[in-house]
Amino acid sequence: MTLLDLTLPIAPGMPVYPGDPAVEFVPALTLASDGWAVTRVALGTHTGTHVDAPAHRIPGGATVDALPLDVLVGPARILDLTTLGAGAEIGPEHLSAAWEEGPVTRLLLRTDWDTRAGQPDYFTDFPGLTPAAAEALVARSVRLLGVETPSLHPRHDEAVHRILLGAGTVVVEGLTNLRRVRTPHPWVVVLPLLLSGLDGAPCRVVALDGVLP
Repeated sequence: MTLLDLTLPIAPGMPVYPGDPAVEFVPALTLASDGWAVTRVALGTHTGTHVDAPAHRIPGGATVDALPLDVLVGPARILDLTTLGAGAEIGPEHLSAAWEEGPVTRLLLRTDWDTRAGQPDYFTDFPGLTPAAAEALVARSVRLLGVETPSLHPRHDEAVHRILLGAGTVVVEGLTNLRRVRTPHPWVVVLPLLLSGLDGAPCRVVALDGVLP
């Protein structure tokens, strides 16, 4: 079994989704002056690889600290969509292969768009999930959806989020390295920061690739 990190690093000054807060690391204490190193970190809840809780879009929706661990951890299915390029629409017809082997609780969409992180079009021209595709995921009882894009759709983001988050689906955005996972059925561990009452949080995502001990 191999452990693979599916998380983008967070760094000061990194590109963020348009309108989101910038990332800042500011020394609060230093070894030279105080004998301890402590850093104040400022960032948005949807920075880098992160979880969208229903409260991100749905009034009264579940907050990130209320997400069930049995959804955030467990076997997943990786669906290869790398034939779709920039600006592609991911419709229900592109998702049908995910159900060929039975029900899917956690679905990860591989697009390799993570390789464009830092490029000008990373936030503007990524392959996007259509509202019809979101409805198909809800109909199939997918409880966690992970994507290698910074959001769900560059133009219909609000509608797609409303459908998925309104159904209680956990959304994980900004994944990376799905191309390194050898099995299409890895276990995944998604651990967002336990931020009380908030709409989302940066998270660490790890895939357990291969046979579990």
